[in-house]
Amino acid sequence: MDLIEETYFGWDSVTHTVDCPNPTWDDVQTRYDQGARHDASGADPHTCSNSLCSHATTFGRVQLRLLCRDCDTVRIISGEGLAETYTTTDATGWGQPPRQVGEVWLWPGRPAIPGGEPQQYLVTRQPAAITQATLYGLITAYRDAEGTARWIAGAVRDDQGAHYVSSLRWRHRSAGLTDLDAAAEWIATVETAPQRPLEVAV
Repeated sequence: MDLIEETYFGWDSVTHTVDCPNPTWDDVQTRYDQGARHDASGADPHTCSNSLCSHATTFGRVQLRLLCRDCDTVRIISGEGLAETYTTTDATGWGQPPRQVGEVWLWPGRPAIPGGEPQQYLVTRQPAAITQATLYGLITAYRDAEGTARWIAGAVRDDQGAHYVSSLRWRHRSAGLTDLDAAAEWIATVETAPQRPLEVAV
């Protein structure tokens, strides 16, 4: 299963011109054909270490073409052996609107099973588009030693933070929480909640 941070981050928008008045793509098309290896020559010209490669002088190619009539931009993206997947926002989480729980917004990840509930959520303090800059927390489900469903949360993204939740580091991390609402409330209040003083044995 993909990590939720990989679902939301690490993707780049396909850009228009800087002064485009309406940066939305009017048409998106794909084409599948054969591409030629321009550096190929001889009977067996292509040798690489990929055991799945046919080492032929041609290869299966897919091209993606996008058109914006407002700025007259055409973008063509092509690659070798690309797979195409048809899915939905329910199956990926990505593309769904965030859900407000108390003072924070939860952005869903992928459900564990089709039609199930997401097992991870990214958390922001506002409902605008989620970015690395607006990411405030992460909630993930797990089962404890008795098999009881629990939630653990990380809050305040910090590359030097002491706590890992998923692959990200956080300034704060919760213990096991009983439900999703409790995890969202913990994230919303962790920086203002009274902190237990550190006890040092002598």
